[in-house]
Amino acid sequence: MRIERWIFTAKEIAHPENCKGNDIFISPPPGEYELEMGVQIQRNGVVTNRWGDGTVGVPQWIQDLASAEETLSLPDGTETADVWQDVVTKDGKFVSWGLTKARKQVL
Repeated sequence: MRIERWIFTAKEIAHPENCKGNDIFISPPPGEYELEMGVQIQRNGVVTNRWGDGTVGVPQWIQDLASAEETLSLPDGTETADVWQDVVTKDGKFVSWGLTKARKQVL
């Protein structure tokens, strides 16, 4: 088992057991460069080499910009995700909340 930092939508936070570390989210396109689409980022924060539409070939400097994003969206654009929590995982699946979230639930 390992501790990872995952991002959730407000709805997902209620049922984290349905989430996996490699679920895909989309970063917003970096505004100052006038790009048309964002980059795919996994729930566990791993930035992929894929554009929002799945096309391969994101330059490293764009991946670096995308990794700094704190608010992502679902691929269909229906919801945003901005809740980052530590989770305990096994084989990329949710096991339990990490210590920070568990401590808040107890208090």
